[in-house]
Amino acid sequence: MKCRWLVRALVFSASCANALSQQAPNPNSLPEIVAKVNGLEISKTELLRRAEALKAQIPPSEVPPDFYRRVLDDLIGDELLYQAVEAKNLAPTEAEIESEFENQSQSFGGLVAFAEALAKQGISREQVKLDLKKEIGIQRMVERDLVPQVTVSEEEKRTYYDGNPEAMQKSSEFRVAHILIQVPADAPPGVKEAAYKKTTALWSMIEVGQDFGDLARRNSGDPGSKDNGGELPWMSKGETVPPFEAAAMALEIGEMSDVVETQFGFHILKLLERRGGGLIPYEDVQARIEEFLKKLNLQKRLETEVETLRAQGTVEVFI
Repeated sequence: MKCRWLVRALVFSASCANALSQQAPNPNSLPEIVAKVNGLEISKTELLRRAEALKAQIPPSEVPPDFYRRVLDDLIGDELLYQAVEAKNLAPTEAEIESEFENQSQSFGGLVAFAEALAKQGISREQVKLDLKKEIGIQRMVERDLVPQVTVSEEEKRTYYDGNPEAMQKSSEFRVAHILIQVPADAPPGVKEAAYKKTTALWSMIEVGQDFGDLARRNSGDPGSKDNGGELPWMSKGETVPPFEAAAMALEIGEMSDVVETQFGFHILKLLERRGGGLIPYEDVQARIEEFLKKLNLQKRLETEVETLRAQGTVEVFI
């Protein structure tokens, strides 16, 4: 089921398109039956279980006011799609469901550990297997009926490439030497002040001509680089702490930084080399662009499918 994550993301995206803007109701005020899809009931328990799973993936500040309605539309979308699966005789067999259940249990260390994890969350084995039944069936229908309809033209790829230059940049890498005067996290102000004074004194010595590498070997508190004159391996954006990275990225080759403070202490940096940057050639990224656009086009196709099934069916919502 290599694409199941995509189906889950697509169903949720498709259902969000129909969500109404309203204040999220208090969970305790929800009715026991929150919706009916062609006569099949969706319970409050199902809604809250799905809501908790999705909430864990969203920062609290980004939970929308109509969150429960969006989650409910997600469930409605699932049910509409699975009813279409059954109408097309694409439902998985019990053996397929059991096999997928066992596969998922392996990530928990086996069936016993999986059962214990489910019990802690108040989820039954039967509920998980029902979820798997729907997911496997929906995935099968998507791969059979929708994926073959998704195409990306050369013009679409070129347009995306030309319209998103910021996403087509090569990673810029840099290599620096540094001198670190360490300051323990719990150091009293006097110790920190002394470390800063020592760092500024070393900076002044380099400014008047003393060798950076020699001073690093004799004074740096970084055991991984001091014996090499403070030289560090190649680094790219995001691989070091922000103050260190910002200072390194602002330097010209051969230039020395001012004193830089990080959680490790005080640093003096010298930029040795820089490489990379610039626009990645179209030929090197066209395959990735095609894959990305196919996912977007599949999402749109699935959204249309959910909207069509909803319009053709009878959906009653009680929240």
